[in-house]
Amino acid sequence: MSTRLFTLLLIAFSSFCAQALNIEITRGNIAPDPIAIVDFYDKSGNDSSDGSEVAEIVRNDLETSGLFISVDPASFLESKQTLCQNGANIKNWNIINARFLVHGKITSNITVEFELIDVITGNRMLSLKVSGSKAKIRRIAHAISDFIYERITNEKGYFNTQVIYVETSDNRIPSKRKTRLVRIDQDGFNRKPLTDGKELVTTPRYAADGKTIAYISYSDKAKDVLGKSAHVYIMNPETGSSKLMIGKDLMKLLIRKNHGAPVQMTYAPRFSPDGENAVLAIIIDGKSAIYTINFATNKLTQLTEHSCIDTSPGFSNDGNKIVFTSNRQGREAIYTMDSDGANVTRISRGEGKYSQPTYSPRGDLIAFSKQIGGQFFIGVMKEDGSGERLITSGYLVESPCWASNGRYIIYSTETGPGAKAKIAVVDITGRHTRMINTDGDASYPAWSPIDKTK
Repeated sequence: MSTRLFTLLLIAFSSFCAQALNIEITRGNIAPDPIAIVDFYDKSGNDSSDGSEVAEIVRNDLETSGLFISVDPASFLESKQTLCQNGANIKNWNIINARFLVHGKITSNITVEFELIDVITGNRMLSLKVSGSKAKIRRIAHAISDFIYERITNEKGYFNTQVIYVETSDNRIPSKRKTRLVRIDQDGFNRKPLTDGKELVTTPRYAADGKTIAYISYSDKAKDVLGKSAHVYIMNPETGSSKLMIGKDLMKLLIRKNHGAPVQMTYAPRFSPDGENAVLAIIIDGKSAIYTINFATNKLTQLTEHSCIDTSPGFSNDGNKIVFTSNRQGREAIYTMDSDGANVTRISRGEGKYSQPTYSPRGDLIAFSKQIGGQFFIGVMKEDGSGERLITSGYLVESPCWASNGRYIIYSTETGPGAKAKIAVVDITGRHTRMINTDGDASYPAWSPIDKTK
């Protein structure tokens, strides 16, 4: 979070006698903690429309995490004026079964001073001041949500993140449908188109620094072999500026390797953790192999052979491993290999067809999509393929992508034939899901790793 948006001043941290909530990620059910969030008031304890807006965004953020449930403000026994003048009487919050209390004041230039209180012990867990312009009021609220979430759970907050996805226009004639890249906040607000819909675009991928994305583009008006090939672009989603990741000269070499036919790719490349390389699958003679590209040298290095379908590769968190899907043993399965292509190992062991594997930001799990018969699933497994769990299913669920804290997975879903694709989020217990509001058909979501663009 940049200083251009927020000036964050630590007022006081009490001694952390109140123990933070440690959450073990399992299939078990986690009962949400009741949290009372009082509308932020002005310096006299009076109502503030800005304060009410910020409080409502914080409530929504924390509730959508699945770990908290808001206490109904109608049940509050203390007024804003009382809180402003005397502070909180913990007994009044115990009576209404609140586990945590958040209250504070807001100024007209949008500075929020707030406290997080453990209602059971009465200890102040957090006391902070968050400032920003009124135009960034939602960002301020998400920042407050992040601080509260982190202090209670000991996990990183993810509310100040964005999602980029592919939006497809409505048209009964498939050939006339338009696609564009669109960015939204993780709660569905602040929609911003990133491309103009004049070209077919697909599978955006964020770099680890959150500042750039890669995506594939096909021109609607391509007239030659080069133009009909898949072009990989790197874009700054903040400015909209873009450039080719694989230049025209390199693409011409690939076209010659493909006997003069257009070069195709199923998925856009994924960046290495250090941002110096990307890994991608390129189709030659109808069979895809995995390559890496080094941005400094503009050099492609082939890691697997064009003897089967090796696709959807991605780096591990330390950059030493690559996970990918292959049908080299007859059925699509998940494999890992060293970043130089050595030590190829099959790790998936269950039935069905696996695809689209991706490492968790924590490095402990791999998410994937899977098909068994006519049913689709999103699941997770450990790095060695053990501990596989299927956490959500549907008529079509695909394209899993991790939140920056490794607890939530975003994916695209369809409910039946002809239904619009939508974007959903599931936590890794599989117990909590939510839909993200988007306009039109939405697929291939990419969740920003961190918010460094604001």
